[in-house]
Amino acid sequence: MRASLRLLREPVVHFLFIGALLFVAHRLIVGDPRVVVISAGLTADLERQLRDQTGRAPTEEELKAALDQWTRDEVLYREALREGLDRQDATVRTVLADKLRARAVQQMAAREPTDAELDAWLTSHRSRYETPLRYEFELIAFPRSDPAAEEQRSKVRLALAGGADPRTLGRPILGGNLTRDDLAARFGSAVSERIPGSPLATWQALETEDSLLLVRVNRTTGGLPSREELRPTLTAEWVAAMKRRAVDDFVESVVARYTFEKKP
Repeated sequence: MRASLRLLREPVVHFLFIGALLFVAHRLIVGDPRVVVISAGLTADLERQLRDQTGRAPTEEELKAALDQWTRDEVLYREALREGLDRQDATVRTVLADKLRARAVQQMAAREPTDAELDAWLTSHRSRYETPLRYEFELIAFPRSDPAAEEQRSKVRLALAGGADPRTLGRPILGGNLTRDDLAARFGSAVSERIPGSPLATWQALETEDSLLLVRVNRTTGGLPSREELRPTLTAEWVAAMKRRAVDDFVESVVARYTFEKKP
């Protein structure tokens, strides 16, 4: 009797007793991990999946095969967890982490951005949507090497002002669709600085080192489109950014629950 009392006072006995209690409590709360429950809900879910795949109600054999496959996958999954494979495999860790991120996105209340939010997004991300202005132009050149260049340009300009078709005036017509930088590289800064301010569909007298010019800008493209033109793109990218922010906030909230220790 005394020996039994001494044994009960041993720390190792206390440890084993507490461990046994914890094991029983875990079984009562969680259940036996090697008991697989095949509920009516699970069966209905597998049946729905088969119906979605085939477009018809599954046969008894098909449903039984799906249940058999599920049970095999389930027991292998549980055994993998028992062996700690989820902690040893970086791929599994990544998949589980990504599932939590995806759940954070799904729980985010979806909504359309307001006009003010779209304007703010467009302002702060202007470079994504803005393209260099391009000038679609026509050009008639009169080489300075020709002593009559000034006189010829005046005659052609007068004819154009009177509504003449430039193609009928016997002068070559060049065309292009260039940015301001391209214009400067091709014709010099004097031309590139004047063209952006030129009225559309009006012949203007310009000059380069080599030539006297008549230039008409027909159309300007590029620049920053309006919010309404960009609305579908702006909305999609704003929503995507809000989802990324929701995921980042969720991850930070989870990280804040943990304490990290470094050991040598």
